[in-house]
Amino acid sequence: MNVFVKGIVALCLTGLFVLPALGLDYDTSNYRKTMIQLLAATHDFSRGRATDLDVYDAVAASGDPLYIAPLIDIAYFARSPELGDRVLDVLSSLTGRDMGWQGHFEWASEHDIVLPPHYDEFKGQLLAAFVDAEFTRFFQPGAMDRANINLIEAVWGGVTVDGIPSLVNARQINPVEARDEGHRFVDFCRDGDCSYPAADELVFGLSFDGDSRAYPLRLLNWHEMFNDVIGHAPLFAAPDGEQVCNFRAPRSFEALARSGEGWVMIEGRSAGCPREGWLRVEDILWRDGEAPAGIPALPDITAGESKLEASGVSGQVDGRPVMLAYCTLCGAGVLYDVSVPDLSYTDFNGDAVSLGDTVLEFGSTGMLMRSNKLMYDRNTDTVWNALTGEPAFGLLATSGIALDVLPVVVTDWASWLEEHPDTSVLSLDTGFRRNYTNGAAYSDYFNSVDLMFPSWQQDTALIENKDMVFALRLGGQPKAYPLAAIIPERVINDELAGRGLVIVAEATPERDFFEPGGAAVRAYDSGGNLFSAGDDDLTLVSADGRAWRITEEALIGADGARLERIGGHLAFWFGWFGFYPETLVYGE
Repeated sequence: MNVFVKGIVALCLTGLFVLPALGLDYDTSNYRKTMIQLLAATHDFSRGRATDLDVYDAVAASGDPLYIAPLIDIAYFARSPELGDRVLDVLSSLTGRDMGWQGHFEWASEHDIVLPPHYDEFKGQLLAAFVDAEFTRFFQPGAMDRANINLIEAVWGGVTVDGIPSLVNARQINPVEARDEGHRFVDFCRDGDCSYPAADELVFGLSFDGDSRAYPLRLLNWHEMFNDVIGHAPLFAAPDGEQVCNFRAPRSFEALARSGEGWVMIEGRSAGCPREGWLRVEDILWRDGEAPAGIPALPDITAGESKLEASGVSGQVDGRPVMLAYCTLCGAGVLYDVSVPDLSYTDFNGDAVSLGDTVLEFGSTGMLMRSNKLMYDRNTDTVWNALTGEPAFGLLATSGIALDVLPVVVTDWASWLEEHPDTSVLSLDTGFRRNYTNGAAYSDYFNSVDLMFPSWQQDTALIENKDMVFALRLGGQPKAYPLAAIIPERVINDELAGRGLVIVAEATPERDFFEPGGAAVRAYDSGGNLFSAGDDDLTLVSADGRAWRITEEALIGADGARLERIGGHLAFWFGWFGFYPETLVYGE
């Protein structure tokens, strides 16, 4: 941002900027200067300061359509009728259309209008002036030039940057601890029921390498995202002794003693585990990446030495870094692999930057696109599309990176617990003060047919906007499976992008309010087989008579054969169609 722009915005924000007193002219061929004049006039007028709005007349007189985008952005914040009408009048003179803010916004988005030079800087400063200075991080000079979207479509969603706080390695507890928490946090009881989780409440369920975890929607409705590491290692009561539990990643522990070269006594907190136990050395990831020099100096229990009370040598067990992006407005919780090998990019000054192997951590920008969450990675401040897993704008926009979709299921707690008795579950004690009562967040929205924010790309000819679909992308081909169509069939044999697959759908219990769910849906590679339902809910039978066990990671044959799970997710139809209008639809 150049000195002129910074100075004008600083004066604007401190209340010292008054257009007439500074005697500014209106050279509308200078887009940067004129947009700042528009911003300053709007900001001062909105704060009740005596302000000359002649800059709007100058923009109207110019007839320049490049001012349409900044005027639409300004109209969003022009709350008073006098100012709002003034802005809309100018917009109408430039577009030839008599519409309100939403009409102009949807029209501009649909027609991919051309943006003026320096629009990225202007948009960041507009959001900084009216909402949060942190927005300027996403709209650095040059962001527009490498953006994968039209920046007009990035609209403020009503909160500050990270105003919806993502969860980062949040505490997981076992089902017994969860039951006790429910009766301890009585403010979150619903109609006298303090169960946590309640038997019929919905959870995001995921399982990798035998580590199963549940994330109740009643918590994720408030946070819309979790960053976590899935994986565990066996914890033993003694070296070569009885296994007592699995110590879960990424909980940190401290080394207290060793047994020879192969075992380390640790102290730490993991769901369902005692505070102390023994890990194999090969299962440990030390804080600095390699075993510290101090490990051989730990007291050796086999030599009769006593454990330490504290050592300062810490580590964790290995696991898979994941992130779930939950767009509450479009009903989609998408699980992503966030490990990026050899991450490199070119910064806005043209310099090459290499971060090496990187785990991305995500937060909420406070912005939306077609009523879909725009998130950002805290490593580079790149803004990402939560539904597609692709960079929208920022430093990584031209990197070609797209996050891989991992399997996740939305199911009821009772079913998940029955199928995964060793599961952990997200603790109610998240470190944030929110009303985690079942149905407390977004209930009115979830249970209404109306959308909360504009989404211009819709098609309700056959499917209503908020009908739930199971969404898949294979080989670049998207396909939607309406729950209303697949629940009655339960087992669906299909092909997508030349790949055979089988989908299993189990309806979840009906409740007195709706959250984005309705069925536990899992997709698998079919391996060329055709399947039908087995003798129980956890078994499929292939056409050759073989029985296959349904698991979170694969279909497992009696002979050990595996057919891998395919990553997919639920979504409201409008949310999916908004970004994949070319989608195939099952049953059509």
